[in-house]
Amino acid sequence: MSERTSWYTPAAVWRSLGLARHNWPGRFTVLLMTILTFLVAQPIFSGHTFAENLVSLWISIVLLAALYAFRSARFYFVIALVLLVPSLGGRIALLFTSNPTIENVSAISSCLFLAVTVIALISRLFIVKSVTLDTISAGICAYLLTAVAFAYSFAVVELRHPGSFSKELFERTAGHGAPLLASFHNFLYYSFVCLTTTGFGDIAPVSGGARSLSVMESVFGQLYVAILIARLVSLQVAQSMMKERE
Repeated sequence: MSERTSWYTPAAVWRSLGLARHNWPGRFTVLLMTILTFLVAQPIFSGHTFAENLVSLWISIVLLAALYAFRSARFYFVIALVLLVPSLGGRIALLFTSNPTIENVSAISSCLFLAVTVIALISRLFIVKSVTLDTISAGICAYLLTAVAFAYSFAVVELRHPGSFSKELFERTAGHGAPLLASFHNFLYYSFVCLTTTGFGDIAPVSGGARSLSVMESVFGQLYVAILIARLVSLQVAQSMMKERE
């Protein structure tokens, strides 16, 4: 009986996948799963007020998961905590009222919080000496959170200068004082198009601020893959060579 039940333990399952104990899911793997769940749920629930409130709650969970991931890095943790307070506070307030000023503050603080998180993740990737599942998860998290951070920055540009994009996807809708909650899935879509330099052409930046941010994100996306992912691959190769010599 004990031998049979041992196959159902997490350690046994992980060994059956050919993964060592140091590759067990860590805090960055948990953060990655949270982000992926949010990205899948965001477009599905768009357009429904109650569902948008749930998505807003899930965004808060993503921000809290990011803060938890850096609980051991005191410098980044303190800065992120300061930025998280107005972000979550504004998000809660927007559940009861549609105020463009509150939405603006919440979007800016969320963007800055995610930017700090991305910087912290990238800094970690540059100092690691070995590649694990959690390291790979951290790299993917930095890439995905970059797109979310730029999505907030695009929303801020549209809030401050309506009509900064060519399509009517970001116009104000009934029940919302500003376009962020109603159209955030569109900002997120456009952000990923810029980050991956896909360039579908269905949405184009019109204002100077929107164009500058679009160029910055496209350049960052290319450099990230060329530098950060190449570093992880080289570390993995070096790690494999060391094991073969042993």
